[in-house]
Amino acid sequence: MVNNKLSPRVDRETPSEREIDILKLMAEGYTSKEIAEQLFISENTVEAHRKSLFYKLGARNVANLIYKAIEKGHIKIKK
Repeated sequence: MVNNKLSPRVDRETPSEREIDILKLMAEGYTSKEIAEQLFISENTVEAHRKSLFYKLGARNVANLIYKAIEKGHIKIKK
């Protein structure tokens, strides 16, 4: 019997670290193009992460996405 230990199961409902980075920049009002430039990734990659965030958080629009991210503790409001 072969013992195939895989990496720990990734929670498909929790945003990845990169998605959180993008979420924070979205909350600050940056466009996908600006986020791509800041993170040194393509705009298409940013769009893919945004799509994933909408799915994972069950959001309908950007305002709802940010609201749900705050509500679930993924991002915090600066005071």
